[in-house]
Amino acid sequence: MTGEVHVPTAVIDADGHVVEPPAAWDALPDSHRPTIHRDDHGFEHVTVGDKEILAVPLGTLATPGADFADAARYTPLAEAQPGGSDPVARLADMDAEGIDQAVLYPSIGLYFWALTDPAAATAVATAYNDWLSGYCAADPTRLFGAAMLPMQDPDQAVREFRRAVEELGFKAAFARPNPCMGRSLSDHAYQPVWRVAEELGVPVGIHEGSSVIVPTLGADRPFNPLILHAVSHSFEEMLACAQLVALGTLEHHPDLRIVFLESGGGWVPFWLERLDEQAETFGGFCPDMRLRPSEYFARQCAVSFEVDESTLPALLPFIGDERVVWGSDYPHHDATFPGAVVALRRTMGPIGVDSQARILGANARRIYGLPSRWTGATAVVVDYFAAVTMRDTDALTRLFAADATVVAEGTRHQGTETIARFYREGAFHFEDLLPHPRSFRVEGNRVVVELDLHIAGTSSTVVDTFEIVDGRIRSLVIQGLSDQVQSRLAELTGDKRFR
Repeated sequence: MTGEVHVPTAVIDADGHVVEPPAAWDALPDSHRPTIHRDDHGFEHVTVGDKEILAVPLGTLATPGADFADAARYTPLAEAQPGGSDPVARLADMDAEGIDQAVLYPSIGLYFWALTDPAAATAVATAYNDWLSGYCAADPTRLFGAAMLPMQDPDQAVREFRRAVEELGFKAAFARPNPCMGRSLSDHAYQPVWRVAEELGVPVGIHEGSSVIVPTLGADRPFNPLILHAVSHSFEEMLACAQLVALGTLEHHPDLRIVFLESGGGWVPFWLERLDEQAETFGGFCPDMRLRPSEYFARQCAVSFEVDESTLPALLPFIGDERVVWGSDYPHHDATFPGAVVALRRTMGPIGVDSQARILGANARRIYGLPSRWTGATAVVVDYFAAVTMRDTDALTRLFAADATVVAEGTRHQGTETIARFYREGAFHFEDLLPHPRSFRVEGNRVVVELDLHIAGTSSTVVDTFEIVDGRIRSLVIQGLSDQVQSRLAELTGDKRFR
């Protein structure tokens, strides 16, 4: 079998969206079924019972590049980007973009936070999660759900959280940062929800959505869509971050993982410095906060950057490259489509390839606990190239069997400690190290990879031959290293067997 692998690490969209069709709610009784009515101005009104939760031109919301300011061009929901509700169309769009996997959040579903009837919220969340499970079933190696939780009833939220993960295979849950029925995320009532998140080992994505129905910062000032959208997404996430940190949620739930989504990432360095400073003076008002706010973030949180957020390279050292993911926002009106991954690579151009690999996908895979898109021996080899690109000795070592051998141009290294030393003291010293696998030839447990290898100022074609046994690399033979590279490896490792 021959397959093309274009990148040395997965490209994972940590915040994509689905667009729920009316059929998602067909199984619900009339009293709990969301209904959508389009008015003469092109706005779709979503109601549950007598409660309106959203009024927006939904098709425009769900069409990349659409303009809310031009009412004459509002798009009905049925004419929105097909991939929002059709997983086959979405997978084709992912292929065109070069996206391997995506974690999916709702569109309409973000606004059920406004419901005040716990029974209706529970019914809607259950129906949504069932529909999303069916959507992801189109390719369960590439599409992964984030569960809607009926936070109006914390006990039911726990039940649905557990069902979504254990029965439906979801890899996250989401919550909005806004108050829900008067409760903020730091409310003691939500302790059982955070406990089950820890128990299940899945993160909670904090995801805002502009609204004048859901209580939102800035909604009490003169209304303007630009200002509300700019304020709500970042400021609501900042406030939620402060509350989760300062009021003890992260202290009492040290295994809870939080991902702040679709708010930009630029606020994080300023906000953590600000909170650290305030803690020095006002920390006595927060007896449940034992660490500095920045330490809680480093321990338990991550943030998504936009694909064209130009401050990313400057701010990355203040956040840490292991705490950053990216989200496409596909298929929303402000998504970059087509071209999200191209824009992201351009944004990341000034940073090292190891950091790029983490942001492209390795961080999202770790945080969400995603499986490899690949299977069998191919999955192990793809993970090998990702670990090499990130210069991650620990991840690399875990891929080798205890008695494995690496033979590089006749020089033999046996055992994981010796192999780790070979990479750590040799290849990983080169800042320009970057493997570009071109083709995989898989023959049972044997995988032959032809790649372009950039290292030590050279670029050459190298052939790596892997033997995979029981999911681990038993042997690796590297052929094609230039004389210049072999000489430099000899200098670095002290191994004179290199020429």
